[in-house]
Amino acid sequence: MDFKKKCLLTRYTMNMEDLNHYYRMYRKYLYDNNIPLKSSAAKKKIYSLTSLLLKIDRKMVGRELNIYGDKRGDYKNIDRGKIYAASHVGRYDAESCMEAINEQVYAVMGDPGKTYRTLIDFDGFFLEHMLGRVCTDTGYQELDNMKKLKNGEKIPEKDYELIKEIKEDRHICEETCIKRLDAHDNILIYPEGAWNITPKLTQPLFTGTARMAIRSNALIVPIGVIRDGKKYSVNIGEPMDVSGASLSDVQDITDELKEKINTLKGEMIFDIRNRIEERIIMGTPEENLRAFIDDIMSETTNDYTEDVIEGSRFFDRNAPENVYKTLEKVKNKTLY
Repeated sequence: MDFKKKCLLTRYTMNMEDLNHYYRMYRKYLYDNNIPLKSSAAKKKIYSLTSLLLKIDRKMVGRELNIYGDKRGDYKNIDRGKIYAASHVGRYDAESCMEAINEQVYAVMGDPGKTYRTLIDFDGFFLEHMLGRVCTDTGYQELDNMKKLKNGEKIPEKDYELIKEIKEDRHICEETCIKRLDAHDNILIYPEGAWNITPKLTQPLFTGTARMAIRSNALIVPIGVIRDGKKYSVNIGEPMDVSGASLSDVQDITDELKEKINTLKGEMIFDIRNRIEERIIMGTPEENLRAFIDDIMSETTNDYTEDVIEGSRFFDRNAPENVYKTLEKVKNKTLY
């Protein structure tokens, strides 16, 4: 495909829709032309500086980090790619995981959007040039149209082409991650897809982590993360070795990964929250959930809203609440 790079000034003056399209086309150009990925050697050499900057950033924003446990053992230094698969609990879980992991990783970043324009910040400059990131657009804006297509409904041609473009971008992201893992690089990914603002310990997981591990013979390292205000606790689990597995095992591996993340989070919750609070300071379940969501969303950046979260998390058709919603829709259509 033909692709012409645009200068920095031009990119800064583009509207967000065009800017996102530009970077999707840039990633497609690199992929279609099989242009080699930049080596991670330089990033690994400066990791001591990167690690220091992570610590400085934590101090500056008043965030606390508790590395609860690390069960990697000798696997930390093994010469294989590793997929660090973490639970997604808020704005600073990425920085907290990176500091706890304590080795160079490429963070998978969905919907980078405004970070393309930032010169000096964590999400833009730091991830792109120092630690490393792999970007993709999730397509949450087109969720309703995606559901219509699955149901056999027609949508406008412009939206159909955009969905095709975004799906290809997600495919390119997965292939890029596999290339990184084949080169024995590390990936940090959040298989829940979105911040967990639900009452569930862990949301349903996308299957991409398992698929990438099987195809690249990488290790999966589960990470449980919990959050209490600006205090993040990280529990790194024992690596999962999926050697010998086939793509038919993807769902089983995904289910196992979710259980391991649940266990890692549970270890911290039952340890850290083993105190009994007075009933007078406890609200109703609804009030507690709302306060929990408001606390998480208070740190949001880059227009990351509850609607975006709803559109980018894994949609489990078989979840009881979604089955109920579907039945209600059928009932209403029948009645009205």
